[in-house]
Amino acid sequence: MSQERTEAVVLRGVDWSETSRIVTFLTPDRGKVACLAAGAKRAKGGTGALLDTFNRLEIVYYWKEGRSVQKLAETALLDSFGGIKRDLDKTVYAAFPLELAYRAAQENEPSQALYAALVHGLGRLAAWDGDARTHVAWQALCLLRAAGYGLDFAIDREQSAAPGLRDAVRVLSADGEKCPVSVVSGAVFAFLGRYAAHHLETDFRSLRVIREMFGENEGKA
Repeated sequence: MSQERTEAVVLRGVDWSETSRIVTFLTPDRGKVACLAAGAKRAKGGTGALLDTFNRLEIVYYWKEGRSVQKLAETALLDSFGGIKRDLDKTVYAAFPLELAYRAAQENEPSQALYAALVHGLGRLAAWDGDARTHVAWQALCLLRAAGYGLDFAIDREQSAAPGLRDAVRVLSADGEKCPVSVVSGAVFAFLGRYAAHHLETDFRSLRVIREMFGENEGKA
């Protein structure tokens, strides 16, 4: 068993006992890492607030090869991305890139590009004053590129043939450092959701929540 220190973003957490949680992090060097946070739910002295979803932390954990859940030892907050958490639209939409990173990352595999894309995108969204859907669509493309997936309109020929859709997606994906200010339509966002679901072979819960929150027009407007 060895002690390791790393940056990490909290992807999700589930209750393990009355006082503890299992938290899944994205890390640069080991990809997806699940840790048991003993005592995280205690009213006094617990680390529950630090382990909030989206938070970027410095963590120390005890690594044991072959163990699926490691033991968390220390946590320190680096960034809470408060600009996301204070805005309902941003919070709801940002769950998509967070889930995308969770699905794209592998356990115990280097994920420097994916980690950098996630942190960069969350930081940009926190300061963004435009349409949240547009920025999250751009983030999704950046994360997919970091995970090794290029644009492939063949996965949805009928929808990708819609007037202007291909051009809109190409404009959105042109710059990996900065999101364009043009507003992404519901049709473009819906296409990107299907594109991510196809490549990662999953049904995104975050996209279902977005549709429930913002209505059926999410895929039509």
